[in-house]
Amino acid sequence: MEKKLRTILAAYLTVLLIVFSGSVHAAKAPDFTVFDQSGNSISLIDYRGKGVVLHFWGTWCPFCRDLQPGLDRLYRKYKGSGLEVLGISIREETGVNPEIVLKELGVSFKTAVNGDNIARMYDVPGTPATFFIDRRGELIWKTHSSNADSPEFEANIRLILYLDQ
Repeated sequence: MEKKLRTILAAYLTVLLIVFSGSVHAAKAPDFTVFDQSGNSISLIDYRGKGVVLHFWGTWCPFCRDLQPGLDRLYRKYKGSGLEVLGISIREETGVNPEIVLKELGVSFKTAVNGDNIARMYDVPGTPATFFIDRRGELIWKTHSSNADSPEFEANIRLILYLDQ
């Protein structure tokens, strides 16, 4: 009985968090192509059928560095369920290597560089800006939080992966 009550309470809190957080009205996420530090192309359409967390960040942003280890923990936890996390570095100075910064933090998700045009497409005013895109390619939630340990992050990852249906 106690487990059932906890499950109901968790579902209720999840719904409340989603309703009253930085939700967006479901709309198709704009497709794009960016490049990693080595020049390999990465397109959003390559991830169709997967849940995608799109994370705009900068090496100069301390809040981004706070967010990334927790975001990577969630990535490792859910990648077997179809989660992809893609970092997109923006507003970088010439010569900066964002992939090295992530590697130093122990972060394993991919990152693209020179993503300023993509940030404009997604109307990113500052960093961190994190977008949650479901398996159909629809934007479900966005946040500027630097706390990946907040319940909203995991709840929205589960939502974009359709794990609670």
